[in-house]
Amino acid sequence: MTDIELDNLYTELCHTMGGLGEQRSPLLLARFALLAMGAIGKADVVQGLLRDAADGLAESA
Repeated sequence: MTDIELDNLYTELCHTMGGLGEQRSPLLLARFALLAMGAIGKADVVQGLLRDAADGLAESA
């Protein structure tokens, strides 16, 4: 995937979320995540992506 394709897809995701609204966007992201995990098909890859996505997001006490 090229940088332009990635940017276009992220823009499409943002527009889709905007069209669904704030309350339904988390459901879209959850469904997309499950579909993406299935498409990736490798547990170790998905685990690494989950760690990368969560990195730096945890609240510090």
